[in-house]
Amino acid sequence: MDDYDRREFLSLSLPGFLGVMLAMPSLCALATRANASDGRLPADGSMHWEAFLEAVAKEAAKQHLDAWNQESYVESIGKLARQLHMEDPVMLKAMEQLDTRLKQGDVDFHYLEKRVDFSLCLVQFDVGQIIKPHDHPGMTGMILCASGEIETTNYNVVEPPEGKTLEAGHCLLRRVAKNVLRKNDLSTLTAKERNIHTLTARKVTQLVDVFTPPYNDERSEQSRWFELDAEARPGSPDVFEARIT
Repeated sequence: MDDYDRREFLSLSLPGFLGVMLAMPSLCALATRANASDGRLPADGSMHWEAFLEAVAKEAAKQHLDAWNQESYVESIGKLARQLHMEDPVMLKAMEQLDTRLKQGDVDFHYLEKRVDFSLCLVQFDVGQIIKPHDHPGMTGMILCASGEIETTNYNVVEPPEGKTLEAGHCLLRRVAKNVLRKNDLSTLTAKERNIHTLTARKVTQLVDVFTPPYNDERSEQSRWFELDAEARPGSPDVFEARIT
């Protein structure tokens, strides 16, 4: 806005000023529709990559508040993820790169964004590929299934029964969730709930992962993998002894 425009705006009468304010929502809606028709925004109202990143960043900044509610946070991130425009050029390019690398036979990870407060990763599985049980120390996570079909199982660490001890390097895990994710389905975890999970792809699958805070050297070193017994503990169908590897 140049000086002339600024002076004219400041000289508006109160009724004129209120009229401009009342018109703003309609003007913004018209501008949004115009951008959509020009290809800058998806016509269905979904979010392009940059808008999505900034929305996630705004939510992720709340982790620094004393009263950060992690369950509410992962729910909010899930709602944002479902609005992400999957045909955005950034997403399409990343998926093409993963398609090429998947032929090497490993679960493939492609970081799309990594900031101080969060990271966003695209993960692709071939049929039958597995990520074994592992934890995310001090982290929250949101997984959106972008395509395919994948089984997720989540666990919490639990204390042994009173008077019982476990072999050194072992722990007890309680299965707290088991789901099959299909397109637009979500799975979440917090630092204290569902933090350990394992994933098994039933079809070629692509996931969008948001972790807050992101992995760094310290968290990577603290992360643990678990080898669960094939059978649950007697009398506890969802509790398994696990060796920490």
